[in-house]
Amino acid sequence: MANAARGSSGPVTLFVEILNKYLYFFEKGNPQITSNMIQDLVELITEEMQSDSVTADPASYALFASTLRYIRFQKQKGGSIGEKFEPITV
Repeated sequence: MANAARGSSGPVTLFVEILNKYLYFFEKGNPQITSNMIQDLVELITEEMQSDSVTADPASYALFASTLRYIRFQKQKGGSIGEKFEPITV
């Protein structure tokens, strides 16, 4: 079933939406969402977007780019938020 969606932008968009939810709970201090989980999702999305078998929708690229900008912004903030986001490489 999971492979049925391959080759379309569906999984990429879904992964980006999941990443955004994870970021929300990460910021709120949910101990089950770690910086490693966020990093793994960023890497998965990047790999999927670079894959030849996926033709990602331009909206997916825009959403992911916006999410990466948000992560960079949070890292630059400094303080406790900046420290929290520091281990995430984008």
